[in-house]
Amino acid sequence: MKLGICGYPLSRGKETGRGLERVIEEFCGHLTRRNAAFDFYDRGIIRSELKAVIQSLGYLASLRKTKNSCYLAVYAVAGIFPALLGKKPLVTLITDLIPFHVAGYDNWLKYAIKRWCAKFSCVRSDLLIVGSASIRDEIVDRFDLDPHKVVVVPWGVDHKTYYPAKSIRKISKRVAFLGEAKRAKGIDAVIRSFKFVLEKVPNATLAIAGSGRDLEEMRQLAAQTLPTGCCTFVGFVPEERMNEFYNSADLFIFPSRYGFGLSALEAMACGTPTLVGATLDARDFFFDEDLLVDPDDDRRIAEKMIFLLRNEDERKKKAGEAVEFARQFSWDSMSEKYISVCLRAIELNQAGGGK
Repeated sequence: MKLGICGYPLSRGKETGRGLERVIEEFCGHLTRRNAAFDFYDRGIIRSELKAVIQSLGYLASLRKTKNSCYLAVYAVAGIFPALLGKKPLVTLITDLIPFHVAGYDNWLKYAIKRWCAKFSCVRSDLLIVGSASIRDEIVDRFDLDPHKVVVVPWGVDHKTYYPAKSIRKISKRVAFLGEAKRAKGIDAVIRSFKFVLEKVPNATLAIAGSGRDLEEMRQLAAQTLPTGCCTFVGFVPEERMNEFYNSADLFIFPSRYGFGLSALEAMACGTPTLVGATLDARDFFFDEDLLVDPDDDRRIAEKMIFLLRNEDERKKKAGEAVEFARQFSWDSMSEKYISVCLRAIELNQAGGGK
């Protein structure tokens, strides 16, 4: 089998700060270690919508010349290109349905394009891989698909990189956030709710890691909302320092309005109790109501942070449960399941005479 991986408009990389590109890199790395034949087709990270549209035409032309045993599109947008060209068999990853549920946090035209791409890719692909059962159920219902066409494969975590490290000193009452600096990821909710945390835990501190388009706005929000010195923006944290960042905190918070976040799973693998936004597919992964929060309820978020910061025994209990939970997920397991789905697509295509 030779696999053609379609990534456009995304790329490979662990250092991009974007979860899906981490998934792509881990899968490609797994294929390389397996000595599996594959080509990766991308155009790098493109941050301008207009430039993306123009370059998509060149991408389509270059993809037309390729020939592989199976095509795997790592994103709904990437799936439209092999689908338009009639490349068979085609497997597409549908990682979220955010454009169908969330408004106001991104360009409306981008959302509209992504909704169309999701429908087109779901209908035209031979098989689909989704990250959670709720996504599977929704696309089956929304696009009237055969449920056997959709396979649930959760993302993974690197347990050699993310693990409880007793040698790393905990910073007492430290709350940490790591993610793209945009309101969609709940960073504004973290800052606002921390004001109420300080009323009950005055020695608490907040460390915010990440970069993004809303970073300056979030700095201003923190300056207006929080006392000087209690909140630190640490910027982008490289891979080799992320385990230390997670381990050094008493509590991690990721109240994303976009659902499941990879940083939450990494923090849990480090044994750091983690609060997450109870939105979209997050409930497929996180079942402890003590750790689920409404991103738009600042006071309730603060109450849950206060409780954990004040109760060491409860933190230790949640820390142990977090590690056990994270052990269920690995990149190797995810990658092997991706390969199995591609092999199944090849078999189905051959059985159907390549149509």
